[in-house]
Parts: sequence; structure tokens; C-alpha cells
Amino acid sequence: MGHVNGGRNRPNRLFPQTVLVSFELRLQELTMADVAFVVATLALFALVALVAKGVTKL
Repeated sequence: MGHVNGGRNRPNRLFPQTVLVSFELRLQELTMADVAFVVATLALFALVALVAKGVTKL
């Protein structure tokens, strides 16, 4: 009876390639989420400023 998978030796890597790619994609997703949060916050403050400006004209 032979070894499982034909007895192939795995390369000695710290992390498999799929883990590294997944980490890079996750980091990119988090960065895009941060950018979206900042843009949404700035838009909200701009809207509040416009409303405040309109209220002062009343």
C-alpha cells in the first residue's frame, strides 16, 4: 500500500498561497470599507452644514 497522494512532499512554506491571497483581499476590502466610511461621513457633515445654512436664512 502506497502513501496518501503518492507520497508527495509539500514545500516548506509558512502559509499556503491561498491564505496569503485571502489575507490580501481581506485587507483590500477593509481599506475600501474605510474609504467608504470617510466619504459617507463627509457627505453627512456637508448635508448638515447645508441644512444649518438654510435654517439661518429663515
